[in-house]
Amino acid sequence: ILQKVEVEYETMPGWKTDTTGARKWEDLPPKAQNYIRCVENHVGVPVIVLINVFSSLVKWVGVGKSRESMIQLF
Repeated sequence: ILQKVEVEYETMPGWKTDTTGARKWEDLPPKAQNYIRCVENHVGVPVIVLINVFSSLVKWVGVGKSRESMIQLF
């Protein structure tokens, strides 16, 4: 299967704003929000984290190193 995979490379503008203090979607810089939406569009599903094989879903994005550095998307 991997032999049939084609790489799609897309360049996006980055952001230099520190996001470690962000705790909600609105706290993210617009370019970071656009990046997350782009990932969602490419994979065809909302950004989520699968926490086990039973597909329990947690809708979070990490914005830093600590456990508290998370944003709940919805």
